Amino acid sequence: MKNDLKYDAFGNLDADYYVEKAYELRRAYYAQMTKNAVASVKAFCAKLTANRSMKSAQPQH
Repeated sequence: MKNDLKYDAFGNLDADYYVEKAYELRRAYYAQMTKNAVASVKAFCAKLTANRSMKSAQPQH
């Protein structure tokens, strides 16, 4: 079995490396979730605007 773990100069598991990798993953996750949230809000606003313009185009009784 191949050992894919990263070790420091003293032969200990390189905790700093893995902490930094975790920060990278978290930043990427938050960036994607923010992008998805912005897209959802934009879609909601576009739909809301489209519905309002359709209602105003109908004749009033």
